[in-house]
Amino acid sequence: MAEDKRDPGKRELIGGIVLLAIIFTVIFFSNKSNNEYKKYEKTFKGETIGFVTRIEHAGKRDYLKYYYYSGRKILSEVSSRDNSLVDKFYKVKYDLNNSENNYIVLEEELKPDSITLVKAGFTKTKYYIYDAGVTCKYIEKSKWK
Repeated sequence: MAEDKRDPGKRELIGGIVLLAIIFTVIFFSNKSNNEYKKYEKTFKGETIGFVTRIEHAGKRDYLKYYYYSGRKILSEVSSRDNSLVDKFYKVKYDLNNSENNYIVLEEELKPDSITLVKAGFTKTKYYIYDAGVTCKYIEKSKWK
């Protein structure tokens, strides 16, 4: 039976170096991809107001659904679990050449006035709810769509 005459410490050192090289390569390429995406996002020159409508559960992921107007109504989604973002307005940046390429800036909630919302494409719609328990009348309400 032939004995392995290599030094075990040397094998561990080579294994450690190979492991570090693999980790460095993975970090390098993931960072490069992230930087390329950030550069791509900076090309988004269009800016408008988006309205977050709901959180939808699909499999193991939760998606924050929102819409905005850029000539037409565009529905979009982003991965998020934060329920406190629903029914609020945020800034949306989009590509002028293809308005479906976009991202929503969730760091700061917008508090737009009605003129700003109309310029962004939103309309105020009236709806009625029936107050069956107290007044037995229809109560008029409105919301931005």
